[in-house]
Amino acid sequence: MNDLDLVRGLYDEDPPAPDHQTMAQARTQMLSQADTVRSHPRRAWRLPLGLVAAAMIASVVAGMTLIADDPAGPGKPGGAKRGVDPSPRTLSPRGMMLAAASQAERQPQGRYWFTHQRTSLPLLALSQTGGYVVEERSETFEWTGRTRGDGQAFYGRDFAGRPQTDADVKSWREAGSPRNWRVRSSGVTRTISTKPDDWEKDQNTYDGGAFNIPGIGSFTYAQLQNLPTEPERLRDVLCEGRVRLTPEVAEQLRRQGLNAARKRCDRASDVLNKVFFTLSNTPVPPKVRAGLMRLLTDYPGVRRLGAATDPLGRTGVALATSFESRDGRGTIQRDLLFDQRTGKVLGIRDTLQKPGPDSQAWQVPGRILGYSMILESGWTDAEPHLPD
Repeated sequence: MNDLDLVRGLYDEDPPAPDHQTMAQARTQMLSQADTVRSHPRRAWRLPLGLVAAAMIASVVAGMTLIADDPAGPGKPGGAKRGVDPSPRTLSPRGMMLAAASQAERQPQGRYWFTHQRTSLPLLALSQTGGYVVEERSETFEWTGRTRGDGQAFYGRDFAGRPQTDADVKSWREAGSPRNWRVRSSGVTRTISTKPDDWEKDQNTYDGGAFNIPGIGSFTYAQLQNLPTEPERLRDVLCEGRVRLTPEVAEQLRRQGLNAARKRCDRASDVLNKVFFTLSNTPVPPKVRAGLMRLLTDYPGVRRLGAATDPLGRTGVALATSFESRDGRGTIQRDLLFDQRTGKVLGIRDTLQKPGPDSQAWQVPGRILGYSMILESGWTDAEPHLPD
């Protein structure tokens, strides 16, 4: 049984999307299972029921412009050679997306599917010399065997935090360049360090062979192969009917008189989120990946931005949609970025367009409110090893 299926299955309708503070708290609890995160604790990755779901939902946190970074390089598990050269810059934004979709059709298959992901949440540092914004960053690494019995594993760690913008770096230096910061969100005060923690493994064990797409459902590898490739039919998979449960979870809920959650796509951002989850978390076949990219390229309310640079400094092509935040922060633009050369998803980020009544003073137009970036993902024939 997968915790995500059980938690989401308890709702007759999808619960409202969590705000960024809720997601930050869920991430903190997932990492520490304590109210306050200390500088260098040892953490047991026994994730409480519900926090797995919260953490998966939290992966939709979006991005920020970085000062410098350390993107995953060659030699990572399952890493493949770079694809063909980028298409000419004379391509239209739509042409660039369709070119990326064509490259997605060429991605190879293997025995184990893995994803290495980094998320960032900007928070105000509590400082005697005046607040500045720092990134609270974390990483996850997970892999699932293609068939039942191949196994599954999940790892997580706090990654090194840092000031967010050049102006924040200046204020940090003026404050004496501290190596740790105290931050507060959702009523929880904790410490962010400039040093990464060690990887910690979730102690739960699974047989593998099942792949979960938040808000859509659980699929075996064979079921993924039977997904449609046409954009309109793929929209039905994302948005129509109820979340697909494993037989075990479905039977448990039936005995309690409960139904699986309804799928919902009330806004273009909902569709964009589900495409991101599907492409980043799940080994859907290459032609399905291409179909999802084509669906989003021409979806009402989604804008084609053309060439873009992600928070890790990687070049790609982006789609975007704007929405009103449910927590009063205002109008947010959510970008979904792809590598045009390979068709792989790079990640997702949020940028504040217009402050709302509950925006904080530092949350100004153009400020990146968070991101979730895929450092590496794909198939490998050997059991994946943890990144450095």
